Amino acid sequence: MADPDEHRFYVYFQQGAAALPDAVQALTLHDLSAGALDSVPESFSVVAEGLEFVVTLDESAAAAQHARAMAEQTGFRGLAACDARFAVEVADLPAALSEINTMMELQGALQDCCNGYVVLAWNDGVVEPWTVES
Repeated sequence: MADPDEHRFYVYFQQGAAALPDAVQALTLHDLSAGALDSVPESFSVVAEGLEFVVTLDESAAAAQHARAMAEQTGFRGLAACDARFAVEVADLPAALSEINTMMELQGALQDCCNGYVVLAWNDGVVEPWTVES
C-alpha cells in the first residue's frame, strides 16, 4: 500500500506569516480559484485542468516537528524556524506531474503568500523562498 503522504506537498512557514484567506487571495494572481470544503475545517479545494488539490492549514506541533526534521535531513536550515504549513493533498499525483504547470502555479501561490519552503513528499525535494537582491 502506498504511503498517503507521497501524494502531498507542503509549504512550511512561520505562524502569522499567512492564513487561509491569504492563500485564497494569492490563488487569483496565479489564475487559480478556491472552493469551500465544509467537511474539512481550515481547508479549501483547488480544481483546475482536471486536477484536484485539497489545501489545509496546519499549525500543530507535528508541523513544526516535521519542519525541523526536514531541515536536518535536507540541510535547508531555514526550515527549522517554521512552525506552520499548508499541507496539499494531490488527488492524482501521476496526472498532476504529467500536467505540471497547474501544480507549480499552486505551489508558487502558496509560497508567495507566506514566503515559505515547498517540500515535495514524493522525492523530498525542497524549494527555498524567493529572495530579491538589489
